[in-house]
Amino acid sequence: MTGNNHTHHLLELDAFFADRTICRDSFRLLIHFAIRLAAVGHAAEVLAIVERSPEVALFQPLADGLRLHMGHSIEATGQARVLAHQITGKIYDEMAANQGAHSIA
Repeated sequence: MTGNNHTHHLLELDAFFADRTICRDSFRLLIHFAIRLAAVGHAAEVLAIVERSPEVALFQPLADGLRLHMGHSIEATGQARVLAHQITGKIYDEMAANQGAHSIA
């Protein structure tokens, strides 16, 4: 995804997060693509998309992980905080993988 205009992907993600059925049926896939887009510099846009979702509560750990990634504090405690940190770790892992792909090319 790096090096491309990601507007199309962000618009698709926005449409998917706006649909309750897709949010529930494709939960893991949506998180995967949200993390990938965040890793290529679109964390703020992805967070805005998540916050507009009718299923925002379902994606709270993702939202908190995005906030942590952007350097913001979060209110989450316990397992929710652990999940947020895991999301942040996955974003950084994806960033590292993107960097590795660029250094090989």
